[in-house]
Amino acid sequence: MLCIVAFVVILVLSAVSAKYRKLLGKAWSCVVRRVTFRACDTTFRDDVKNSLLAPLAVRAPRLVKPASIAIEVLAWLMVLSFVVSLYIVGKSGLNLYVYGTCDKQDGQSCSLAAQMCSIDAGPPGFWASIGEGDVVGAFRDEFTSLGDTISAIPSRMKDWDAAEYAPADATYLGGYTAGRPTALEVLDPGCRFCGQLFRNMAEAGFDDAHNVTYLPYPITSDLGPRFANSPLVASYLIAVRQFEAARGGSAGETGDWYILEQLFTGENADGTLWQDWMNAAASGDARGQLQDWLVDAGYTADEIAQIAAATDSDAVRDELQRIRSIVEDDIKTVAIPSLITGGRLHSGLVDVDGLRGIR
Repeated sequence: MLCIVAFVVILVLSAVSAKYRKLLGKAWSCVVRRVTFRACDTTFRDDVKNSLLAPLAVRAPRLVKPASIAIEVLAWLMVLSFVVSLYIVGKSGLNLYVYGTCDKQDGQSCSLAAQMCSIDAGPPGFWASIGEGDVVGAFRDEFTSLGDTISAIPSRMKDWDAAEYAPADATYLGGYTAGRPTALEVLDPGCRFCGQLFRNMAEAGFDDAHNVTYLPYPITSDLGPRFANSPLVASYLIAVRQFEAARGGSAGETGDWYILEQLFTGENADGTLWQDWMNAAASGDARGQLQDWLVDAGYTADEIAQIAAATDSDAVRDELQRIRSIVEDDIKTVAIPSLITGGRLHSGLVDVDGLRGIR
């Protein structure tokens, strides 16, 4: 391993000084033989070690042998560290390309990622498993995760069609307009970046050029929903969509979009953003506020009662589960919001200029 470490050092030094370049060929020859499990047929390795041990041999000859062993151990550790670093960089780069974040388990921890609410992406990370004493599971999950990332590369290179993932009873921001391209957002009602994307769309005039629809996806984990009332809000959104579809649809803006608009852009009498209020509200208060918004949207008391009853129905639960399968198995995103438009999957928040540039 010593000759491999020496080669890396000499390679760096030769880039800044020509006097090291004559050693580069000898170092490379030794490296090639070592990585192919053959002994070096040159004296390069011994030359490097002797140059390091020579001062010690003069002052303390008895320490030469343990120092020689220490050098070999250190060289092994340096090579191992180099290989691990390359692996981490390579895997992080793949994750960044495929998912928009270098860490699938915690997308927000990646400084290169877009602003997002990350989805719990499967088993715990490598070091978390090691900390729990599950060494075998740590390596198994690590390579399974890498395999999943590699297998997802072709899907990220395809031409994405938002209409392919839109539900049959989809409603559209401002109503559907023939001739416009479809854009689909995967959103969690409680995620602040979804609220920011909604506001960015309005500022960019994105909804004036696209038929914008959505899939509600409350982020959940073993501990429950990330945002306590997101499943409730999502059930109302689906119930409204199904109610509108049952009565033939609507040419204009529907109640589900009115709820999202209030949630993402409005504030209550105290000046608290409705989204922040909803994330902290008791379930009964949240349900009452959703029904108040439906009143404001023009629904009658009987219609609201039908919608409220439907939120606990099998039809709504089945649809939310179907959407969860689409997001996790077909779209395979780990970022909320995710926006399918312009033939691409955009992971995380898209800024105003980015939205204006999408056709």
